Amino acid sequence: MAKRRIDADNRLTERLAGLRTAVADGGATLETLRPALADPNYRLVAAAAGYAGDGLLYPLEPDLIAAFRRLADGPHTQDPQCTAKGAIARALVALDCANVEFFLTGIRLRQLEPAWGGSQDTALDCRVSCAMGLAATAYARALPELIRLLADPEPRVRAGVMDAIACCEPIAAESVLRTKAQCGDPEPEVTGACLLALLRLDAAPCAAFVGTFLDRGDPTLRELAALALGESRLPEALTELRTRWDAEPYKGAAEQVLLKGAALHRSEAAFDWLLSLVADGEHRIAERVLRDLTAYRGNERLRQRLAAALTARQDADLIALLARVWPAGAE
Repeated sequence: MAKRRIDADNRLTERLAGLRTAVADGGATLETLRPALADPNYRLVAAAAGYAGDGLLYPLEPDLIAAFRRLADGPHTQDPQCTAKGAIARALVALDCANVEFFLTGIRLRQLEPAWGGSQDTALDCRVSCAMGLAATAYARALPELIRLLADPEPRVRAGVMDAIACCEPIAAESVLRTKAQCGDPEPEVTGACLLALLRLDAAPCAAFVGTFLDRGDPTLRELAALALGESRLPEALTELRTRWDAEPYKGAAEQVLLKGAALHRSEAAFDWLLSLVADGEHRIAERVLRDLTAYRGNERLRQRLAAALTARQDADLIALLARVWPAGAE
C-alpha cells in the first residue's frame, strides 16, 4: 500500500513538472491545460487553473466552471482545503467571468472537513473570490447577495467581502459599509477591513467618517481607524490624523497611534510632518517616530533627512538610536 502511494505521488510530481515545463517552453495553451482541468487529481486542476488565469486564456472559462462543479459535487476528499476550487475561482475573476450563476454558487459554498475537536470550513477564500467576481458582473442584485456574507460565520469572509461591496454602486456601497462600521463586529479586523473599504470610495466624506473612529473610547477601534487612514494614502486621511494630533496637548497612547497611521501613509506630506516631530518634538515622541520609520530602511533619502534633523537637534541618545536601528546603507 505504501509503495503504491509513493508511486502515485511520484507520477503526480512528474505530471506537475511536465505541465510547468510545457507552460514555460511555449506558454500556457488550451491543449496543455484543458486535459489537466478535466483530470481527477485536484492538485493538477489547481495548477492548470492558475496558469489559465495568469495566461488570460478566456476560452478555458467553460472548462474551469465544469471542473469547479465536478469538484463541488464530490466529497471533500476530492479537493481537500478547496485547493482546486479556490484556484478556479481566482482564475475566473482574473478572466472577468460574467457567469452570475457560477459566482452565486461560489459565495454559498461550504466545505466542512474534519478538524481537531470537530469540523472546519475550508471554502473561505473561495467565497471571498466569488464575491469579488460577482461584484464585477452587471448583476443588478449583486449588492444584496454580498450583504449576506456580512453575516457569514467566518470573520475572514466577513472581512474579505468588504472590498467586493466597495466595487458596487458607490452610494449604495457607502451606505452599507457605514452601517456595518457603526454596528461593529465581534472581530475587530472585520471593522478595520470595513473602514479601509470605505476609504476606497468617495475620499473626503469617507475620510471624515472614518476619522470619527479616532474619537472612540475603544483603543482597538482607534488604532484600526488610524491604520486604515494611513494605508489609504488619501490627503484627507492625513488631515484627519494630524487634526487629532494637534488638538491634544498631552500626547498619550491614544494619540501615538496617529503616528503609526502617518508612517503608513508614506506620502511626502506625512514624512515632512513626522520629520518635524523628530526635529522639534518631545524626546519620547521623536524616539517613537524613529522606530516607526525604520519600516522604510530601503529609503536612504529618508534616513539622511532623519540624520540631518537629529544632528541639528544635538540629541546624542537619538543619534545613537538611529545608528543602532537604521545604520547607513541598511536595507
